[in-house]
Amino acid sequence: MDHGFEGERMDRRGLNERVAEVRRSPSRAVQVPRRNFEGLFDHALKPSGAFAQSLRDIGYDPDATQAHYPLKVWRAALGVARRFACAGQPPEQANRALGQHYVEGFARTLAGRIFATAAPLLGTERCLTRLPTYLKAGREDMEMSLEPLGARDWAVRVVDGDPLPDFDAGVVAAVLRRTRVCPRVEVVERQPMGYRLRVRWGADVDPAPVEDPG
Repeated sequence: MDHGFEGERMDRRGLNERVAEVRRSPSRAVQVPRRNFEGLFDHALKPSGAFAQSLRDIGYDPDATQAHYPLKVWRAALGVARRFACAGQPPEQANRALGQHYVEGFARTLAGRIFATAAPLLGTERCLTRLPTYLKAGREDMEMSLEPLGARDWAVRVVDGDPLPDFDAGVVAAVLRRTRVCPRVEVVERQPMGYRLRVRWGADVDPAPVEDPG
């Protein structure tokens, strides 16, 4: 029996009610920590030349970093990365690729090395259930909830006032690959202030070794 999204079996009320609550709450400036930028740019993409200058133009200078940046700078930085690192790719594909690069870069940071070492030991489901905590560390305004649908089959709901579901789908897929499985992450619903993912993976799959974070 398919416990997925056929016939709208998955209850949407949780996401819709949380979206309504976010809309009622007072607006505040969303801040993105420096480590998000460092993981993607300093450790993964390593921009130079026009790429690096374009990042400076939108407010991120790797030679003069700040503790936090406005969300609009993070979004603009992702736009620059799409233009230089994912040239010619459709936006959804480019965003997913950047999400994967983000995890690759994070795995080279101090905290990321600890995670990359622990992930295969924790296993896929335990890593998946820790994703809401990881998400909060990078964006306090975002909320993620998880629901098991079946064996190796989960639903993920994210509430985000400025959603980028394909980027986060790439993040989720890259995190689960660290547990030595081959995941499939689909965006199954898009809303102005949130989205839903379906996350599945095969049993006993051991893909090509992930890159050494050291």
